Amino acid sequence: MEKGRRDEIRLWTDRQILGGLELLQARFLDFRYPLHSHDVFVIAAFRDGAQKHRIARHHGVAYPGSVMVIPPGEVHTGESAERNGGWEYSALYPAPEALEALSGELSRAPRGRLDFGRRLLIDAPDLAAGLIDACDVAHRSPDPVARAEAVYRALDAIIQRHGQRTGGGAFRPPPNARLRPALDHIRAHYADPLRLSDIAGQVGLSEFYFMRTFKAQMNVTVHGYLTQVRLEAAKALLVAGTPAAEAAIATGFYDQSHFTGSFRRYFGVTPSRYATACR
Repeated sequence: MEKGRRDEIRLWTDRQILGGLELLQARFLDFRYPLHSHDVFVIAAFRDGAQKHRIARHHGVAYPGSVMVIPPGEVHTGESAERNGGWEYSALYPAPEALEALSGELSRAPRGRLDFGRRLLIDAPDLAAGLIDACDVAHRSPDPVARAEAVYRALDAIIQRHGQRTGGGAFRPPPNARLRPALDHIRAHYADPLRLSDIAGQVGLSEFYFMRTFKAQMNVTVHGYLTQVRLEAAKALLVAGTPAAEAAIATGFYDQSHFTGSFRRYFGVTPSRYATACR
């Protein structure tokens, strides 16, 4: 694990699992996640301590034995619930299409996309233990079959018990159609030196009104969203073996120092540590 002042973080992608699955093992005392979101599910299990979080507009505390499921696109933060208390947890970040493939045998509700309802926290010590064990195996084992089986077992147990196809899992509705051209423009041109006027112009709004509309729809600032898009693109390059300096330039960061600082602020580890841990 990478050690900060009092934090220990291991974040990596295993290309042998689900076509490329990101995993995390962490023990946090000082680190605080900034407001951010993912295009994938976050499925986390808590081992020790207490984590205070905000997911969309919902606030709560996660304790050992609980499982947290955050739908794709839902903004969230996380930090220690108690001063000097910290928390320890493991997490998987499966893509929606990967979970769809795993849940192909789910027959309770055959229509609609897989979701986990509106419960953010599930009190399920057995599921939490299974997920924590899967992350341990995924880290320790040199055998890709053993790693994949451990992760599949943990995800299957969660899907079978709490998966559903109601289409009511996400708290945040999709952004309205008017905002879509701006999102598409950011995703198509994140590597360019974008200006706010260029992005706002995609939807015919003034910069000020666009900023307000974007924050209301996405629960994150325009700059925050752009940074996340750039960081996720940089992750993919790092997993593929691209040096950190080249990944920084290719994804629109001013320089490697800016890239490293942003990467560590959002993920708790440096780009080089992340790249080295991937397999």
